Amino acid sequence: MISEFLRAEYLSERFSGEIKTEMSKLLMDEHMLFERFLTVTEWSLYSFTRDDLERIRYIDYSYWNELSAGTHMPMAAAETIHKGILIYGQDNSGFLRAAEYIRSGGTFPRMFFLTSDFENFVIVEGHLRMTAYALAPECFNQVEVIVGKCNSAELDNWM
Repeated sequence: MISEFLRAEYLSERFSGEIKTEMSKLLMDEHMLFERFLTVTEWSLYSFTRDDLERIRYIDYSYWNELSAGTHMPMAAAETIHKGILIYGQDNSGFLRAAEYIRSGGTFPRMFFLTSDFENFVIVEGHLRMTAYALAPECFNQVEVIVGKCNSAELDNWM
């Protein structure tokens, strides 16, 4: 599952050119990479549908907080994007391109979520992709996600 996470990060638009070259030179084990990561007791593969969209939240991070109007919900972020509101001057076109990619049949690497109760989920990796699905909710059907179960007190610190 760690390789799936790294693959998604490596393929993202954020990592290109010089950064990819430097990343390929790093020899880090998973413990070094996830030094401050929550204690996850199990990892599982789950399939999500449109009905699950309201149960998925962003991590507590200023950009995602603002984009989602303080709700942490990708569906609220989609509304912000549809209104043309820019957060910290950041262009929304990447979200819109990703949503169009999904609508045209494109697929992405699996996202990573965390949960303490399998009722509510926090995105660990895949914020852009989840936002794209919120912009194209009709396509959020049987989307496989890697889900880690952790302690609710630890998870609360991420929300």
